[in-house]
Amino acid sequence: MCRHLRRLLLNERMKRLLNERLTLGVLILLTVGLLLVGLPLPWSPLLAFLLLAVWPLLAWMRWLDGDLLARGVMAGGLVLLLDVLVALVVSYWPGDVAAHWQVLGHGVVALLPLVVAKRPFSLPALRWDWRWVLLVAGITAVLRVTHLGYAEFQGDEGVIMVRAAAILTGDDGELFLHQKGPAEILLPLAMWQAGGQINEFWARLPFAWAGVLAGLAVMLLAREWFEEKTAVFAGLLFAIMGFGVAFGRIVQYQNLVMLWGTLAVWQAVRYGVSGERRYLWGTAVFLASGLLAHYDAILVTSAIAWLLVRRWWQNGRIPWAELGKAVGLGGVVLFSFYAPFVLNPNFGRTGQYLLRDRLGVSEGSGWISWSGTAVWRMLTFYNSTYYIVAIALLAVVGVWWLVRQRQHFGAVLLFIIPLLFYLFVVADPRTHVYTLFPGWLILAGLGTAVIDKAVTSYWRIGWRVVWVLVWLVSGWYVYLMLVDHTPERQRTWAENRPSFYPVTWDEPPLFGLFGFPHQAGWRLAAQLLTAADFPYASNEEEEITNWYMAQAPRTHCPNFQTFIRTFQTQDELPYNPDWLQGMSLRYEVLVNGRLAMQIFTRQPVDEVTRLEAEGIARWLTPEQAAPPTYGGQYPVRITLGGKRVQLLGYDVDKTAVSPGEQLTITLYWLALTPFERNYQVFTHLFNGQLIAQHDGAPECAINPTTRWEPGQIIPDPHTIPIPPDAPAGTVSLLAGMYDLITGERMSLDSDPSQTVIHLQEIEITPK
Repeated sequence: MCRHLRRLLLNERMKRLLNERLTLGVLILLTVGLLLVGLPLPWSPLLAFLLLAVWPLLAWMRWLDGDLLARGVMAGGLVLLLDVLVALVVSYWPGDVAAHWQVLGHGVVALLPLVVAKRPFSLPALRWDWRWVLLVAGITAVLRVTHLGYAEFQGDEGVIMVRAAAILTGDDGELFLHQKGPAEILLPLAMWQAGGQINEFWARLPFAWAGVLAGLAVMLLAREWFEEKTAVFAGLLFAIMGFGVAFGRIVQYQNLVMLWGTLAVWQAVRYGVSGERRYLWGTAVFLASGLLAHYDAILVTSAIAWLLVRRWWQNGRIPWAELGKAVGLGGVVLFSFYAPFVLNPNFGRTGQYLLRDRLGVSEGSGWISWSGTAVWRMLTFYNSTYYIVAIALLAVVGVWWLVRQRQHFGAVLLFIIPLLFYLFVVADPRTHVYTLFPGWLILAGLGTAVIDKAVTSYWRIGWRVVWVLVWLVSGWYVYLMLVDHTPERQRTWAENRPSFYPVTWDEPPLFGLFGFPHQAGWRLAAQLLTAADFPYASNEEEEITNWYMAQAPRTHCPNFQTFIRTFQTQDELPYNPDWLQGMSLRYEVLVNGRLAMQIFTRQPVDEVTRLEAEGIARWLTPEQAAPPTYGGQYPVRITLGGKRVQLLGYDVDKTAVSPGEQLTITLYWLALTPFERNYQVFTHLFNGQLIAQHDGAPECAINPTTRWEPGQIIPDPHTIPIPPDAPAGTVSLLAGMYDLITGERMSLDSDPSQTVIHLQEIEITPK
């Protein structure tokens, strides 16, 4: 009887296991099939997000250990890593990235735990008050997803998306030109490739999702060290933290660093308690994951090292075999990108960027600098002053309690090391101060819990009311600045700064601002212009316009047909206002009723058309957004300077010109290796003596050679004025490069004795 009953129970358990696996497996396979077949918008990006984030999370969380929240957050972080690794492997494939391989790869990631798991998929209990978890997750999600697609891509987002398009269309070296980790490119790349087309909302959604997971990871770590009350307070403070909200609303790496870095520390804490090697492996994998996002993740290593060394010191030995396996596992993740990156010529430029531009280290300078003023201004611009002062005071209470208890020093290190680094080492910290907050908010949550426990019941209600009021006021500031766009307060700070929020500085930070809502009307502008309106020029940075204008011909010189002037431009490019003299105002573009853009044309216009841009969508395929490969009507393909640069070809507007006229030539340079110095370009008309010339930095001095990236094609217009007394006859059109400082010309690789490229003959005809 007992044996029969046991067999029956096992059969029921197996049926439940098979039913759960079968249901999820069918959903995954159906999603893969629909993506391979192709669906219209917006269903294809929705299915892509389900395949990349939702289905694999449900599968992997049943394979991992812990309570419901622990499994979900760890599965979410692991799935994002696997998405990055799948996209990385597929991107290494030579040539165009085939969509079906990307989709199949992510399908395998989702199906894998269904195949290898041996235990039933029943979910464990949630060892939390589920109401608090839902509240924290809900507030975090709402602040990151509301109006997520309103803002146009900002500078770095445009760079990331164009790089993703280049990789998807066959540029095998593009990933190594990025001076950060590859994760912020590979996540939207995977979404884009699986969904076929993408816009701002769907490109940003994985980063908003990472932000929600990061907040829950902070709660997990806080509870692992302390208690649920501390974790809830830390989670609530994280939900309204300005940097977390801002970076959950753009295509950038910061929430990935906070998520993976916090999970690495959490796994190290668990290893310190239990000594189980799986937690040591988890520490290594998530730390390596954070470094795939950005070098900022290195700042959590002090807390991790403290936790590991403390464990080994207590045990009296270092488990070298376990440590070696963990390092090897993390090394596989890390070196999947950094091993080939080290061999790339751009690796040296990345080191210079980190030392010179970020740390501020240059020849003759030291390693110590004071950035306290810049840090304070950035902290109190992304967050209210109330919030920063409050969490600072609460963190002091938390540290005081830890000192008295003599425990969990790792929590202090998680905050104090990034703080000291950005106060005294980094010369230009900008928004990288976001790394302070996981540790800072845990200490603030601890301080809140300590005070809440210490005050008497008579004062506790008042204390909680004050805490909630400060939290609500601080959260409202974040909503006004980062979510609401009526008006766009960051771009109109002087007239629209939130009232009741004092600051200690006169002007907000000028540089490195991301995540604030802004539209200039580029989605509408792309619909208004046709091929006859190009090339165009603009005062907006090229990183933005290249995306929205789908790589339409742009110039920084006066040879444009259309000029697009934007207002409230953050990183405005200089232009000569005289260029607009004699042009006709064709369109005025409004956003929420304000004038955001003016479009000028060389054609006569009877009446200015005013249009509202709010609500316009812009979907692009990788082919539309990829950098242009056009190399000129007349091919040349001559390399110079020891394979430093190649002249692909050129365009010329005429082959016969008269004295007093102009000859316009556009050279198409292909950068092969990074430039360490700036070179000038010369274009000459020569018949034994110099007849006419134009020398200057590329693209009318906007794009110096030190900014060129290997593989980039640079269209470089030059307008040569023909002197009124130029003699009639045939002259040679010549081009080349020379060092701006020494004047030495760059030699041709085919004949090092030659420094001039002969392009063609031009006829000077009398008037």
